Amino acid sequence: MFIIINYVNSIFEQLPQTPEMVKLKQKMLSDMEKRYAQLITENQNQQQATASVLAEFGDVDNYFTKINLSTEESEVDKTTLSWSKAEVEMFKAHRSRFSLAVASGVSLILFSPVFSLLIQETAPFLPFFSSLESTQLILFSLVPVLLLNAIAISLFVAFGMKEREFNLEGKLISVDSLTQSELAQEKTEYQSQFTRGITMGILFCIVGVVFLLVSLLFINSNPFWPLIFLLSFVSIGVFLFVFFGIIYATYNKLLSVGNYTPKKIASERLTTNVANVVFPLAAGIYVISGLLFQTWSPGWMIFPILGIGFGLFATIAENTSLFCPKKPKK
Repeated sequence: MFIIINYVNSIFEQLPQTPEMVKLKQKMLSDMEKRYAQLITENQNQQQATASVLAEFGDVDNYFTKINLSTEESEVDKTTLSWSKAEVEMFKAHRSRFSLAVASGVSLILFSPVFSLLIQETAPFLPFFSSLESTQLILFSLVPVLLLNAIAISLFVAFGMKEREFNLEGKLISVDSLTQSELAQEKTEYQSQFTRGITMGILFCIVGVVFLLVSLLFINSNPFWPLIFLLSFVSIGVFLFVFFGIIYATYNKLLSVGNYTPKKIASERLTTNVANVVFPLAAGIYVISGLLFQTWSPGWMIFPILGIGFGLFATIAENTSLFCPKKPKK
């Protein structure tokens, strides 16, 4: 079978790696494997069975004709990216760094007020801060907040630009069957780690809220300290949510499952294109009508109405094949 698998791989390396070709490759391998097993049961040795299978399936044009397909290169789906194993590994390595950067950035933004509160709470015990006036102290306490937010935004921009280099927005990823099976196995092994990470994140958030409530109800101390602990625990929990969530989404993206199925990707492209037209148009109508007819007060209702309507449209687009592009039959 090893020779047969290599033979099939060599054939499909020259063909466009569309989802249809991936399914065709799997079907051909399955047919050859069944024929090989049948010949083995007929008392042929492995060499004879392999030679017979290759002779029977060697005429690829004839095989494709039997299943109403052609070896002529079909038009490559522009919404599908065909990736090799090396490209998949490169993307996984990037997403590992990307998840860490994004999770750290979000946590820094949530955690940044903690430094401001700590400076204000500990100021009476520190020589430098104790000499500052209240306004100066507040302004000085904002410095670490701004610095941490600047670091977070820098992480978002740097790794967001790196993410854009893969040109994945609104597109599917197609990989060969061997890489797909390896990714599916990796995702299965990662599932328990993902579950533990999300569970720990939930626990951190719950502990933070419980600490806040207990402090306010029973201790009745300065509310800054309970808030400091709440933000600290929540920032850790959110870090776990984002980090493990992005890694898990990476496997879904590579396997085209979950939120990355062809149907969902097609509906996402449609809703994005519609949103890019509808929402700026609504904002323009609101501003013009407000300036010309002074309808600022009732005019704002256009936005919640539009939001509800767009949500319904997105749901319909996602759950029906009406808007999904169909390939023309030849």
